[in-house]
Amino acid sequence: MTVRVLHVVESLGGGVLTSVLSMVEATPEVEHHLAVWPRRSHADTGDDLSAFAGVHTLPAQPLRSVLSVRHLVRDLAPDEVHAHSSYAGLLVRALDLGVDVAYSPHCFAFERRDLGPVVRAGVRRLERAMARRTSVLVACSPWEAHLAAELGHRNVVTVPNRALNPPELRARWSDRPRVVTVGRISPQKDWHYLLSVKGYLEEVLHQRVEWEWLGGGDADAEHELRAQGVAVAGWLPRTEVVRRLAGAQVYVHTAAWEAAPVSILEAAAMGLPIAARGIDTLMSLGVPGTVGTAADLAARIIALHSATAWAGEQRRSLAFASAHSADLQRERLHEAYRHAPAELVLS
Repeated sequence: MTVRVLHVVESLGGGVLTSVLSMVEATPEVEHHLAVWPRRSHADTGDDLSAFAGVHTLPAQPLRSVLSVRHLVRDLAPDEVHAHSSYAGLLVRALDLGVDVAYSPHCFAFERRDLGPVVRAGVRRLERAMARRTSVLVACSPWEAHLAAELGHRNVVTVPNRALNPPELRARWSDRPRVVTVGRISPQKDWHYLLSVKGYLEEVLHQRVEWEWLGGGDADAEHELRAQGVAVAGWLPRTEVVRRLAGAQVYVHTAAWEAAPVSILEAAAMGLPIAARGIDTLMSLGVPGTVGTAADLAARIIALHSATAWAGEQRRSLAFASAHSADLQRERLHEAYRHAPAELVLS
């Protein structure tokens, strides 16, 4: 008997879809369907969706979307509905669909630092209330699993993210280093913090490197980054992002809050040394090169000017990426979908 899973996402661009695609690739024995709720504008990065048995677009209006999900569940008869991210999680759990619901927050919304304390407290209460409508909480990091348990989720499985189709390209050391980051230019990725790192490196350590942001976002932020000497590439096909990553020497990650960034895993998979801001999620994942302050990040970039140090950090990155394997992801997904028919469960 074929097991059928309906994934519900908000976007056809960014790390969440990449995470879903890696889950699909890791479990080819499962029939996967995708429902996209275009709640907000997004950048379609051209990912291949052919692995899904069906791709469905939900209406943008929330009530109509809820009803559309209900109709999809009736027509597809999935064994599990897997909601990805906070809004999709709310959409799927708004009504009793009569089917088990797996929920992947990809970072709980109450971790956002661009929301006030009252709003964050309200979001936390809502997540706590929705826990009883969740069959299994699929966390992507030990930190997220910890938060889920605090909310009252009794079934929590940590399913690691991983690099989708690890690239054949391999980063190489250069005595003229390029520093890159990847993602939407937004408060979450904290472009102000990146500029603080750049400023400390230049004004205090008196060093200059080439900086590039692979992605796009807020127009004013893009303008300010360019004005401060950071090249902004805009949204690029995944193949081009991988090519530019491979041509860099350091991957910098300055996000103020996170899930388990696929961009870090993709950078690590090609042996790119990492310099990451020490937030709870990345600390729990053991991301190599995670440090405490903007000054520490700048100092780490300088330390990687050494070919010997760089080679050692490349080995750490490759080991970190290899620990996030498709086999482990598949094993954990089987555990997460344990409410599905027994044919799915491995002996």
